[in-house]
Amino acid sequence: MFSGIERRGEPRVRIAVRVQISGTDAQYEEYCEKVLAMNLSRHGALLWGVQAELQPGDVLSLSYGQRFAQFRIVWVLDERRGTSSQVALRLLQNQDCPWEEALPAQQAAEQLC
Repeated sequence: MFSGIERRGEPRVRIAVRVQISGTDAQYEEYCEKVLAMNLSRHGALLWGVQAELQPGDVLSLSYGQRFAQFRIVWVLDERRGTSSQVALRLLQNQDCPWEEALPAQQAAEQLC
């Protein structure tokens, strides 16, 4: 049986925070929009309500409060019925987690070990 936690390699926290994303979409048009980031970890998240047409492998910029980071798009679930998509992200190397303070202290301590 498949387990998403095993595939991810780290636990996710089931909270949602509003973030701003920006970059260049599949049509080479610049975009900037506010969406929800859910299922957070130190190295990834799931975006909900994305309007831009994005593709796996692309890089986007994300801001949360006063923190910024770049992420690679892992996969996109197109829900064009409602004109929005879900987008899975992975934090690029040498980038700091923008929602570190929103994660439980236990998860942050586990990352130090």
